[in-house]
Amino acid sequence: MELFRRLSFAMALLTLVGCGGGDGGLSSEGNSDPDNGVGNQTTPIVISLALDNDIVSAAAPIALTATVTQDNQPVPNKLVSFIVSEATLASFSPENGAASTNAEGIATIQVVVGTLAGAGTITASVLNDDDSQSTADIVFTSQGDSIGNEGPEVTSLTLFADSPQIASSGAGEVQLTALVKDSRNNLVEGATVSFEVSSGELEVEKAETETDGLASAKLTTRNPENRLVTITASSGNITDSVLVQVVGTAIQLNGSSALAINDSTDYVLNLRDSDGNGIANQVVDLSVANGSSAQIDIPSMVTTDFTGQAIFTATGLSGGTNSIVAAALGATESLQVSVQSDSFLFTAFDNNNGSVVNPSNALAPDVGLSKSADITLTWLDNGTPVADGTRVDFTSTRGTLSALSGTTVNGQVSVSVQADNAGPAVVTFTGGSGDTALSNQISFEFVAETVETVVAQASPASVEPNGETSVISVTLRDPNDNLVKGKLVDFTLDDTNGGSIFPASAITDSNGSASTVYTSNAVSSQEGVSVTATVRDQQDKADTVNLTVAGRELFLTLGTGNNIEELDITTYNKQYTVFATDADSTPVDNVTLTVTAIPVRYYKGYWAQLFDESGSFVSWVTTGRQPTEDDPTLTSPISCINEDRNLNGILDPGEDTNGDGILTPGNIAAATGQVTTDDQGRALIDVLYPQTYGSWVDIELAVTTRVTGTESREFTIYTLPTSAEDLTEEDVVPPTQNVGLKGPFGGVQSCFTDQ
Repeated sequence: MELFRRLSFAMALLTLVGCGGGDGGLSSEGNSDPDNGVGNQTTPIVISLALDNDIVSAAAPIALTATVTQDNQPVPNKLVSFIVSEATLASFSPENGAASTNAEGIATIQVVVGTLAGAGTITASVLNDDDSQSTADIVFTSQGDSIGNEGPEVTSLTLFADSPQIASSGAGEVQLTALVKDSRNNLVEGATVSFEVSSGELEVEKAETETDGLASAKLTTRNPENRLVTITASSGNITDSVLVQVVGTAIQLNGSSALAINDSTDYVLNLRDSDGNGIANQVVDLSVANGSSAQIDIPSMVTTDFTGQAIFTATGLSGGTNSIVAAALGATESLQVSVQSDSFLFTAFDNNNGSVVNPSNALAPDVGLSKSADITLTWLDNGTPVADGTRVDFTSTRGTLSALSGTTVNGQVSVSVQADNAGPAVVTFTGGSGDTALSNQISFEFVAETVETVVAQASPASVEPNGETSVISVTLRDPNDNLVKGKLVDFTLDDTNGGSIFPASAITDSNGSASTVYTSNAVSSQEGVSVTATVRDQQDKADTVNLTVAGRELFLTLGTGNNIEELDITTYNKQYTVFATDADSTPVDNVTLTVTAIPVRYYKGYWAQLFDESGSFVSWVTTGRQPTEDDPTLTSPISCINEDRNLNGILDPGEDTNGDGILTPGNIAAATGQVTTDDQGRALIDVLYPQTYGSWVDIELAVTTRVTGTESREFTIYTLPTSAEDLTEEDVVPPTQNVGLKGPFGGVQSCFTDQ
């Protein structure tokens, strides 16, 4: 029709030209006009074109604006048609290539890249009142990088993360799963899903959905900074996002809590990731909490050495109390320091096994259970030893003291500590009273020395071939069931199928634990792979664990979103989704899954208000120390391992670390015991827990099932969350079960007391 109109108009012009004579003309009504129509012809419409960018690409469509005027006045409600000189250069949205002008005479259309690269022309046209056309052209360039708009219909995309947290050590990963559906709620096959992350690293494992409607990616991080990461998945213009917290990096600040005026002492700082590994070559900012309190001179920053440690010197300039604050990588720690005329410092620590150190500038060494720790403190007043016979009191969180108090000789006082059970100890010296009271603490660890039992475990016990891994962990205990730290364990692999282990040896930590990682190669027979762990200096102490390398017939994927449900006024419900698929990614229905929610660790501390730099309230947060008006510093709460280490629900010897007579934290969460997958291979898991435990307990949520003798298992470890609604009202305290703002397990920053 448009072509017909153009041809008709051209023929009319030729006819007029052919008539000649100068006296004839065609008015807007089509009548003969002796004045050539100057007085009666309608003024033609004028089109002005503009592009917001003259280059169009798949990543950046461009907007084309047509401004339509007549007699310099906007023409509303006028249809503007657009065509491209070469159709494969670009297309339009909407697809019919037409738009209507608004009240300002403006019509806008989107230009979408095509498959042909190069320059071209877009022509816009409108119909005048006399059926003639007004046109305008504009030049653009196409990148030609269109991937086409062919693809299945996608109207719903939901992104799941199998854990809301990831360890700052980089040892863990978060599995991300995008579930894609159409308008009829059917799973979509063949949809392309893209993933984006605000920080960290993403490995896209499956970008195109199969019959299960799932796309997947894996989040890892090599950056140990505590932070919040946003992951976004999109298919077309449908998107969804989840948040994952990087957690675990912490600062340990050790040194005297008493500092003499004009006296200097060294403080030891350790920056560690979630696995306790030192973070090297990292700048740590140092500050004093309150400038109006005691004046303490410290450097503004220090840099950690290759072990993650830094030593700095502090000098007391004026009397009073203040806090030294260290901050790095999203972690903060503070140490309260009293500045006065007295110097109250530890000057010697002897573990009676060949190690004697000055605790003011070095960490105290471990002490064997067959040995004792001899600790010496020197008390000076204005640089002079206090009077002989000045009393100092002693306390210890573990073991037996040789005396409960002592008196100074030439300013020095000593005590010995011995223990029959392994674990950390904190010894406190206290002197003076009232406003002149002084105290100082020293931390060290009693360790078992002889191995009696070795228990090895594989997680999981069955893995797939071709590079799948299983963690082989071993736990050492002495004859009294104490965990044995510091023993070298050698791992030996027996596998005829080409698998490997690394490392070959490891040293047990404070939990008596060491581990290696088995990497599979080819399929084995049932329990056809074995790994033996042997204590190097006690070759008769060993244990063997068996594994199976098999083609797993069922795959489990566990994930959750950002929301938390408030089931009632006292109970939270954190929902997880589990997907079961076979080797071809086909959903498997009617699979019975066993669900467990076991505490891993708990935290001690207080609720506190967090304010931004302008002093405005942000939210309630957990903190290790209670802030005061003079010292508002917030620190990370101390974390303590679940006392039920063998997970038998029985208080066994050596498990009651905090001395309260029960297992702490106990089974806090209740998870759906069994769930069954639906026709989409999906099942919902409800994790219920009292609101008062939100933010204070980490749990391991695990789902397992067994198919033809092979166990499939998927798990995640996360902190039980607190609803954002309970954290964002300044005048409403979050749910608590203790008096005041103390957490449910106490506020003292030690795992050896329930206070």
